[in-house]
Amino acid sequence: MRKLLILLGILADGAAVAISLAAASWLKFDSGLFPGTEGPGPSAIIAGISVSVLYWILCFAVTGCYTMHWDRSWNDEMRMTAKPVTAGMVLLAAITFLAAPGFSIGRWIFLFYYLLTLASVFAARGFMRLIEKKSAERGLVWRRTVIVGTGSKALAMASDLAARPALGYRTIGFVRSSCENGPSEVPADRILGDSSELPGIIEREGATEIIITLASNFHDDILSMLLPATCSGVRVKVVPDLFDVIAGHVHNTQIHGAQLMEITPGRMPFWQKLAKVVLDYTFSSLVLLIGSPVLLAIALAIKLDSRGTVFYSQTRVGMGGRPFPIYKFRSMISEAEKNTGPVWAGKNDPRITRVGAFIRKTHLDEIPQFINVLRGEMSVVGPRPERPKIVEELKKVYPFFEKRLTLKPGITGWAQVKLDYVDTVENIADRLRYDFFYMENQSLFLDIEIMLRTMIVMITGKGAH
Repeated sequence: MRKLLILLGILADGAAVAISLAAASWLKFDSGLFPGTEGPGPSAIIAGISVSVLYWILCFAVTGCYTMHWDRSWNDEMRMTAKPVTAGMVLLAAITFLAAPGFSIGRWIFLFYYLLTLASVFAARGFMRLIEKKSAERGLVWRRTVIVGTGSKALAMASDLAARPALGYRTIGFVRSSCENGPSEVPADRILGDSSELPGIIEREGATEIIITLASNFHDDILSMLLPATCSGVRVKVVPDLFDVIAGHVHNTQIHGAQLMEITPGRMPFWQKLAKVVLDYTFSSLVLLIGSPVLLAIALAIKLDSRGTVFYSQTRVGMGGRPFPIYKFRSMISEAEKNTGPVWAGKNDPRITRVGAFIRKTHLDEIPQFINVLRGEMSVVGPRPERPKIVEELKKVYPFFEKRLTLKPGITGWAQVKLDYVDTVENIADRLRYDFFYMENQSLFLDIEIMLRTMIVMITGKGAH
């Protein structure tokens, strides 16, 4: 049913933009408002409508508009209409000018087309919003929701959701948190388990939303739930306390007017996420293809410089805490960790070979990791992945470290271009600050800046590990 409603939304948008272009053409050429103007003819208008429908559906799809509308505020709906329509109209004007510089159909028709498209698409989205709410009321679509907490706030939230079926939340049970000391007010048969069992509960119950009713200052408990939820594609919302509202932490997510903080909402718009994926695969393929002569030269130099393999594989922890093998050019002597176990490399580490010192300083030892990008295990830009043993050590010192695992790791990152060596658990705090800055400000443009800065690092050696 959900897919059917999204398909209906696409058809509604198509009808809206078709009506907009037809109405704009009538106002310009046939309404009598602009005497002496001659229209392009019905066949040309029909062809234009057909192309415009495909164009706008593509624009809306790329900008992530095709999701359910039922829990958006009217302000959110207007924003998700105005931004892609405005950007799409500017792009359309640019394409028209570049394709036919001498062609002009007049400024008025563009203005009419823009305003009518805004109004008609917003009306179509509003219509779909009503249909989705009616479908939710009848139980045709819903969100399988788990409420974390067993106190009065949790019970009140469940009652509120049950009283408003149009919101589409179906509470399937409650999860007990370790920070709750008082008696449970939730019936025992509705408690699904403890918060430590959350990954299994999500998988077993098919949960799609988690609402945390604990006080938001229980940071460790909330963070412990964040990783399994995020990695399962589950949205996490927290009922804010007074401090959160005053401090402006509350994200614009509402349930019947009650504001909620959404934990790690998508910082990048859908079109930027799509562009990042395309950039990852395109850039990685080009580096491995065009750089193959350089790769062969590095491999030969490593082989001549010291005994051992050319490539080095090491287990790292990726998104969701999943381990994967990372590939690098070998820059140390063979069996460098035979007597030490997993440790960070120091700035003047005696285990580093002569060729290794050069390729580490210029980051050339990281080039094989573009294979990891093509395998979907890494991104070009993101927090650097750590080894499992080091991750466990970091979790003990920095309880919030797990938040870093909600993002795909990268070959380079904000910390790599801003800092020098990080060789102990204790002084990793600076790098974590840069990693979290990247996570909170992630955008395609920041990724491009980091890639450009990385090129400078490769040339100058400054900040290289």
